[in-house]
Amino acid sequence: MSNEDKMLQLVLSDTKLSSFYEYNADEFTTIEDALRADNPIVVAVAKIIRGVRGNSDKSIQKEVYNEVINYLNNNLL
Repeated sequence: MSNEDKMLQLVLSDTKLSSFYEYNADEFTTIEDALRADNPIVVAVAKIIRGVRGNSDKSIQKEVYNEVINYLNNNLL
């Protein structure tokens, strides 16, 4: 299990988050699983983890932010 997969499990295992957005964290063991999910919140979490990858470069963080916002706007609204 990669560090990305561990981070994904840590975030998705939050009971308030999973309850509110109605997903089962056990269904998404890898980033790849989460990126293919039907639940937009699960996909967004995976996109953030995959996009940032511990990088502190502000331009990369801004790019990831824009990608996630656009994805959520297209899939939630």
